[in-house]
This record gives sequence, C-alpha cells and structure tokens, in this order.
Amino acid sequence: SVLYALGFTNLFLRCSLGILAPTIASEMQLSPETLSLVASSFFFAYALMQIPSGMLLDRFGARGTLSTLLLFTTAGAALFSFAESSAELILARVLMGIGCAGIFSGAFFVINQWVAPEKVVTQSGILHSFAAIGGLCATAPLAALITFYPWRAAFLAFTAGVAVLLVAVAFGLREPAHAVAARRQRRETLSNVLVGVSRAVAQPGMKRLFMVGIPLSAQTTLIGVWGAPYLRDVHGLDEIGRGNVLLVMAILSVFGHSFMGFLARYFNSIKWVIIGCALIIFALDLVLALTQAPPLWLVTAIFAALAFFAMYPMLAFSHARALVPGELVGRGVAVTNMGIMSAIAVSQLVFGWIVG
Repeated sequence: SVLYALGFTNLFLRCSLGILAPTIASEMQLSPETLSLVASSFFFAYALMQIPSGMLLDRFGARGTLSTLLLFTTAGAALFSFAESSAELILARVLMGIGCAGIFSGAFFVINQWVAPEKVVTQSGILHSFAAIGGLCATAPLAALITFYPWRAAFLAFTAGVAVLLVAVAFGLREPAHAVAARRQRRETLSNVLVGVSRAVAQPGMKRLFMVGIPLSAQTTLIGVWGAPYLRDVHGLDEIGRGNVLLVMAILSVFGHSFMGFLARYFNSIKWVIIGCALIIFALDLVLALTQAPPLWLVTAIFAALAFFAMYPMLAFSHARALVPGELVGRGVAVTNMGIMSAIAVSQLVFGWIVG
C-alpha cells in the first residue's frame, strides 16, 4: 500500500500542472516559454537525480532513500502552494522532481526483492496502473476542486498528504532480511558505486533503452502541461471541459500499463511491444499535426490513444533488469528512467518555445 501511495503521488505531481497551467499562467502573466520551463524543470531535476537515487537505493536501501527524498517532495509542494513568481514555481518543481526521482525505481527495487522474477512485469504493471489513478485525479477531479476552492488551497491539502506519506515510508516500508544483509556485506565505497553506474551503462543494450522516452513524451507533454491550454485556446473549453478530456487520457493510462504487460507476455517480447507502441504514437502525432481544424471528438480520441500506447515504461525497466547484474538493478533502472525523463523534459521545453 505504501508503494501504491508513492506511485499515486508521483503521477499526481507530474500531471497536476496540466490543469493548473492556464490558471497559473494567467494569474502570474507567464509566457509560453516560461510556462514550459516551469513544467520541464520537474523532469530535468527528475532525470538528473536518477543515477544518484539509484546509487542511494543500492547503497542504503529503499526505506532510507525514499523517506529522505520525500522531504524534498514535501518542501517543493509547500513552496508551490505559496509561490508568487516564476522563479519560485521553478524552484518548487525542481524540489518536487528531486523528491519524486526515486519513487518508481525504488518501488521497482522493492518489488524485485519480494516478487519472483517471472511475476515482476505483472506486479509492476499493477503498481503503475494504480499510480495512474494519481494522474486521473489530477484531471477532472482537480479541475472541479479548483472551481470551488483556490488552487493554492487545493495544492496545500495535497502537501499535507505527502507529509503523511513521508512518515508512512519512514516507519512502514520493509525489505527482506537477506537483501539488507547482502547490501551490508557489499559495503561499497563511493568509487565502487560510481564504477557500478558506468558498468550498468556499459551493459549491451542499455544505451538503446535511452531512446524509449522520445515517443512517450507526447503523452506527458499533453497531459502534463500543454493539453489544457490547447483545449482552451483552440476548442474554447472551460476548466471542467478541459479536465474531462484529460480525464479520458488518464483513464486510458490506467488500463494501458496492465495491457502492455499482457502484450509482453502474449508475444513473449518486450522489445517489439515497445517498438510497436512507438510507431503507433508517431502515426497518431502525424494525424493530429496534419489534420486541419480537427473536431473535438477526434482530438479526444487521439489524446486517449496516445495515453494508452505510451504506458510502457515498466516494460523498459523490466528489460533493464534483465540486462544488468543483480547488484546493479537499482542503477540500471535509474539509468533507463533518466533517459525517459530527459526526453520528456526536452519535449516540454521545445514545445513551449515553439508555441511562444
């Protein structure tokens, strides 16, 4: 349950700016370029912290690492609630990105310790599906909430929830005794840890995994920041209308994680499922780009399909697990996630520049 709550928190923080972006941009007079920087700062910090968080997981375990990182998440969420300038918004998003950086790699790290190897993909898919509910709550429910309460009050209430989760992780997250004992026996020095990172990157096939974030960045760019402004400016939707379209995306995301795990088992291949999803995403992007004045039903259908077929990150993590030795699992997953988050951050930043 603690892992599920962590995943929920991660996806809510990633996606909440999508609904809040038009309101915040209007309130603080943010240009598209500045808004894109606010959005992408979370993902740049998230990406840069992947290798350090993986090192910390392998060296200190999940409980100590995740509870420490959640201090940054809590501080960032609180600062975001009171921010009065773009600089404060960016700093807040950076702190939240640092704090969330180890959540999915840490959850995968714990699952890998407790679950048999043949069930890792299934359990990871279930975790991601539940986490996607956080993204779901960051759409129409959040849009409805901020029509009754100021967005700052709504975000501050979520901050209190993150603080409660911090306590739960610090006192409730457990690892198998044999895993703790093995980690203590290794007693890696800092130089050993850094060598381990380079070993993880050097494993055959790891560098190609860096590319998997490029196609799925389309989904996060839309639901995370630019979908709501597009729906407002092009289709004239109000907050509830925008939230409903993004809600459809979030619902499809919930089912997408589990379905990708099913496809990987059915075809007995992770690689070809990822490649197939990437090709579908490219085709959907092309339709949206080339269609003049697309009707709202078509836009909603394309947004939903993009969300569904972008839900393959855990397949990439599972593939990374198979590529690295057992003692480097944390770093292998972290390196993969770094590639994914870097692609998302760059995509959001470039999209904002283009809109500006």
